[in-house]
Amino acid sequence: MQVVTTEETIQRLNGLTETCKDGELGYQTAAQEAGNTELEGVFSDYSKQRAQFVRALQAEVERLGGTPTDSGTLTATLFRGWINLKSALSSGGGTLVAACESGEEVALGAFEVVLNSDITGQTRLLLERQARQIKEAHAHMLRLKAETSRAKFQTNE
Repeated sequence: MQVVTTEETIQRLNGLTETCKDGELGYQTAAQEAGNTELEGVFSDYSKQRAQFVRALQAEVERLGGTPTDSGTLTATLFRGWINLKSALSSGGGTLVAACESGEEVALGAFEVVLNSDITGQTRLLLERQARQIKEAHAHMLRLKAETSRAKFQTNE
């Protein structure tokens, strides 16, 4: 493990804040495009969860004496535009689930990178808890992806 300074910790937390903000807005977009009340509810719940993650990360940055970021990334903005286009051209549900599953995979990777550094104490506990919830969301998206694939396959038989 590499030892990180408080400034580096703040920078990494702000990076995770951007990742979680991307997830919040991505799930929000997916909920709007779902066209299925069950998926809309799932996506909306995860959007709210990511908003809570953002607030907790921002509070941790402030506790450490830093200035929290409040935005996502340009890449995510472009990705949400792609989700809108893709869902307009397809049946929506399966495509949206696959996009969200991919987003969760990226978020999990970002958290793992930070957790593999020498972050300790309250900050580490916060990140471990959030990473665990992201893993659960990723597993949920994988299950939904399999279900939508099966449903699509059965429809095409």
